[in-house]
Amino acid sequence: MDEIKFEIRTTMEKEDYRKFLYLATFLKNKFVIPIIALISFVGSLMLNWDSEDLDWTLILLYWLGFFIIAVSVICFKLERRNKQRIKTDKTGAFGSENVLKFYEDKVIMENTILKSTGELKYEQFFSLLESKNYFIFYLTANQASLLRKKDIQSLDMFKKFILDKFKGKYKNV
Repeated sequence: MDEIKFEIRTTMEKEDYRKFLYLATFLKNKFVIPIIALISFVGSLMLNWDSEDLDWTLILLYWLGFFIIAVSVICFKLERRNKQRIKTDKTGAFGSENVLKFYEDKVIMENTILKSTGELKYEQFFSLLESKNYFIFYLTANQASLLRKKDIQSLDMFKKFILDKFKGKYKNV
């Protein structure tokens, strides 16, 4: 049997899920915030388009207002999704311990409360995102597994190991 390189016991609390939603929405794709800003700017230009002289102060105020409204609407939707996920969680996933066993060519994920085990080779993962507090392993474009950095004993060694496995699929956000 292969030798385990790293065995990490981690949990996902409700607050971790909430932070993940924000990371996945605003930072997973670097174009999200610029696109919101651009659409807001175009909207502010359209409001002032009929006037004879463009009032740049008014355009900037409208742009700022539209941008704040758009980001607020997205945040409101994320908070609703978070509350809905917490309310409908019948599996006990929040707070349950996940054990991740990292081998040279694969990772095995176990959750005793959910009575589930999964094994994936590194090349089967869609991507890996790293934030200040998490490693986010994307199994598909929309399905992810969260690993809290505070649960990793040898963070520098683990990071070196895992980055080698995700060449071309890694992004720091």
